[in-house]
Amino acid sequence: MVTSKLFDPSNRYDRQVRLWGEDGQASIGSTSACVLGSDSLATETLKSLVLAGVQSFYIVDDARVEQVDIGQNFFLHIDDIGRPRAEATLEKLTELNPSVLGSSSCQSPTALTQEDVEKLATFSVVVAVNQTEEVDAKFAQVLYDISVPFVCIKSFGLIGTIRICIKEHTIANSHEENPRPDLRLDAPFKKLTEMIAETDLNDMTIEQLRHTPYILLHFKALEEFRKQRNDEKAFPTTTSDRKEIQQILLSFRRSKEDSGTKDSENFDEAKAAVMRAFQKTTLQIGASVKSILTSSQCSTSTQPFWLICEALRRFVDANNGLLPLRGTLPDMTSDSSRYTRLATMFHEKALADAQEVLRFTREVEKERGVGDVISEEVCYRFCKNADRIRVQNGDLLDYSRETKEIVAKIREITVDEQTRAEKVDSATWMLLMRAAGRFKKEKGRFPGTNGVPVSIDAQDLRKRVEALIKESVKENEDIQPMLHNVTDSAMAEMCRFGAAELHVISSYVGGIASQEIIKLATNQYVPIDNTFVFDGHTQESATFKL
Repeated sequence: MVTSKLFDPSNRYDRQVRLWGEDGQASIGSTSACVLGSDSLATETLKSLVLAGVQSFYIVDDARVEQVDIGQNFFLHIDDIGRPRAEATLEKLTELNPSVLGSSSCQSPTALTQEDVEKLATFSVVVAVNQTEEVDAKFAQVLYDISVPFVCIKSFGLIGTIRICIKEHTIANSHEENPRPDLRLDAPFKKLTEMIAETDLNDMTIEQLRHTPYILLHFKALEEFRKQRNDEKAFPTTTSDRKEIQQILLSFRRSKEDSGTKDSENFDEAKAAVMRAFQKTTLQIGASVKSILTSSQCSTSTQPFWLICEALRRFVDANNGLLPLRGTLPDMTSDSSRYTRLATMFHEKALADAQEVLRFTREVEKERGVGDVISEEVCYRFCKNADRIRVQNGDLLDYSRETKEIVAKIREITVDEQTRAEKVDSATWMLLMRAAGRFKKEKGRFPGTNGVPVSIDAQDLRKRVEALIKESVKENEDIQPMLHNVTDSAMAEMCRFGAAELHVISSYVGGIASQEIIKLATNQYVPIDNTFVFDGHTQESATFKL
């Protein structure tokens, strides 16, 4: 008999752990999501969250399964017709991952009382799927005030949109692609300085020279660069300066007696790395990090992120404007002894810097009376990614204001007639989605439904588009330039959709929405700020802030 083993999240979510890290997966595992709606788009969003391993989810929807649902929602079967849709989808979703808890309510989101809405503060994130503007606005107001992320996702035919509404979102690691190596070429620490001083390229054999880590070659080239300028603090800051460093590096090479060639892999690496490696360390504190360290939140907030940011600010002030050492070295050609020595000293220095930040953190925690909320492990991870912290500040969801901004974007569209006829701008689709919502509110149905000819509904939809534009511009302003960019073919296409919910669009947009929710839960990577539009006609997407 095979004995059962205890469930180990690191095994089940192995590939995710490689992406988010164990701390990120732990954050996902403590995430609870409330989803308003249970249609195809809601189910596809939840599917990805359940497979990712969230702690729990809660579905709120009073709809019952109809025949049309069977063709657009793979989680429903013909036997489910007539059942509460929230219950039917819940049943299938919980089968995907037994470790995830799920529950549902057959209450309409529109029927929730103010007290019910306020109870949503217990969830990590609330997602509104294909809800009306009135429902979105009601939930957004309450959740924004209590800093609970609110995500609105919608699909209409071949168009899908995502809108993230959150007052403040902190990012502990933005996972910037190809970050510059932190080699401290302009500010070497003590042990590194000692190793540089004892390195003499002229006393090395050719084999030792060809296995010298390029970071040491960089420091020796910098020494020669400073000698030539008779300036002990000179540092290459321009492209021409860095090209001069490259030439100095090449001058260090020596020929092999047997072949006469000077080719050497470590020198090739050193030359290739010059442009990125020779950057002022103090300049690695980018504008986004500087804005965080100078924020009033650093001085007052008791939130964990801001506590450690204040400690980081004190560390920077005490260390000549330097961030904590990242502590990792890029791969490079080297003998094992010197590379191991370098890697060890970089790691030890990073730990020492993290300990100093932790000491400052304990001071801040004591000053603000919050106890030891930052662990040593969290502090080390934070310091390792200190140059990649970010903060997003969002605006409250306001459809009236945002419609004005959408119209302003449409006003700025300048394309030739052929392009206008062939491709619809993302802002135009956004406006048409708003117009379709108003159409439904005023006529009780979406354009293109109930068997009404497309040509008739297109005329009615056009009236709503004109009304939205008029409400968004100054009185007596000519709306024709904006209306010209909302083509008749685009309006007809919205009617042709007939409010259909295509599974392929639901799957794609729901997958993206779930990834954005995971970003919010893990405080890693940079979420959409704040609007995403997908056009299934062209398979193109756009993001912009409203």
